[in-house]
Amino acid sequence: MENLQVIAARYLPAQILLFIALSLGLTSTPTLQAWLTSIPYFSAGALLINAVIALRFGRSRLVIASLLMTIIVIAPEYHPIYALISPGKSSFTALMAALLVWLLWDQDRGFAPYNLLLTLLQLAAVWIGTVAAFEFTPPLPDTAMNWVQKVGGNSLLVPFTDTELWLYPLLLSAGLLRVTLRPDNNHFMLLCLVVLLPTLDYFHQPVASQLALFCWAIMTFATLITDSHKMAFRDELTGIASRRALMQYVQTLGQRYCVVMADIDHFKSFNDTHGHDLGDQVLRLVASRLNQVGGGGKAFRYGGEEFTLIFARKSPQQVETLVEALRKNIEEYQMVVRSQNRQTKGKMNRTAKARKQHNSAKQTVQVTCSFGIAERSGDQSDFMQVMKQADVALYAAKKAGRNCVKVA
Repeated sequence: MENLQVIAARYLPAQILLFIALSLGLTSTPTLQAWLTSIPYFSAGALLINAVIALRFGRSRLVIASLLMTIIVIAPEYHPIYALISPGKSSFTALMAALLVWLLWDQDRGFAPYNLLLTLLQLAAVWIGTVAAFEFTPPLPDTAMNWVQKVGGNSLLVPFTDTELWLYPLLLSAGLLRVTLRPDNNHFMLLCLVVLLPTLDYFHQPVASQLALFCWAIMTFATLITDSHKMAFRDELTGIASRRALMQYVQTLGQRYCVVMADIDHFKSFNDTHGHDLGDQVLRLVASRLNQVGGGGKAFRYGGEEFTLIFARKSPQQVETLVEALRKNIEEYQMVVRSQNRQTKGKMNRTAKARKQHNSAKQTVQVTCSFGIAERSGDQSDFMQVMKQADVALYAAKKAGRNCVKVA
C-alpha cells in the first residue's frame, strides 16, 4: 500500500505532464509548429545534455535511456540508422520500449569496461529477442483480434501490428510491476518513457514527439537534482535530516532559538549485546520519534547515536515541556527482540502450540534518551557556542542518571 501511495504521488504527476506536453504538440498552432520545425534537434540537444548530467551523477541507466531517446529523435531523418535498428518486420518504437523495460529491471552499473560490455551484451540480447518476436510470432487469432476491436475499435488495429498489440501490454505490465516493487525516481522516469512510446507510435507526429521528449529530459534533470539534494541532506540510515542539513539550516535562524542535544542511553552496550542490526533499528526508531516533535522543532542526526533538535522562537521552558513529552514517548515504547533460535529458513509450523512457543520466545527492550537544552543569548550568540552549552546540559543529564532532560 505504501508503494502505491508513492507511485500516486510521484509517478502520476510526471506522466500527466508528459501527456500535456504531447497534447500541446498534437494541437499546436501553425506558429508553434513552424518554430519547432525550424529547430529540429532542440529535444535531441536537451536529451544529450541530460545524458551528460546523468553520467555525472552515476545514473548509467538514465544515460542510456537519454541516448536511446536521442536516436528516436534523429533516426527518422537518417533512414540507414532507422533500418539498421529495426530490420525486417520489427517496430522501431517497440524495440526501444523493450530496451527501456530491460533497463528498468537492471541496475546502474556505471561505465567501467567490463560493466559496459555486459550492459551492451544484455541490450543486444533483448534487441535480438524482440526482432525475433516480430519475425516469427504468428498473427493473433481472430478471437483476440475481435476482442481488441471491441475494446479499442479499429483505431488500434490501424497503427499497430499484431505483435505490437500483445508486446506493448506485456512491456507495460513488466514496467508497472518493477515500479510497484521498487518505486524510486529512476524507475518512474523510465516507466514514463515505456508508457509514452506506444502513444508516440500511435500518433506518429514528430513535433509532438520532440515536445514530449524535451519535457521528459527536463523532468529527469529535476529528479537528478532532487535525488542529489536528498543524498546530501538526508541521513541514509534514519531518513531524517543530516548534519550537513543542520549546518545549512542554522544559517536561516533568527535571534531567538533553542538547541537540544539528544543521546541514546547505553547505545554502545546495547549494540554489543543485541548486534548492529537491532542497533540500527533503535536509531531508526528514535529518529522517527524525534522527527515527530511538535512546537515547530526540527530533528537532525548529528552523528552516531547523537541527535540535534532546533526550536526557533521558543523559550527553554517551552522546549523543556516538548522534549519531556518526547522523552516519555521514547521510554514507553517497547521494542520486540526476536529469539535468535527462531527458524530463518523453511516454513514454520503454524499450529497454535507453535505460535504460543514462538511468542513466548520474544523479549522486549526499552530504549531511553537523555536531553540537554541550551538557549541562544547575548553571551552565546554563535551557534556552535549554543550547541556546546547544550552538550554540557546533556552531560549533566547523563550524570544525573540518564533518561532525563536538563537545561543549561
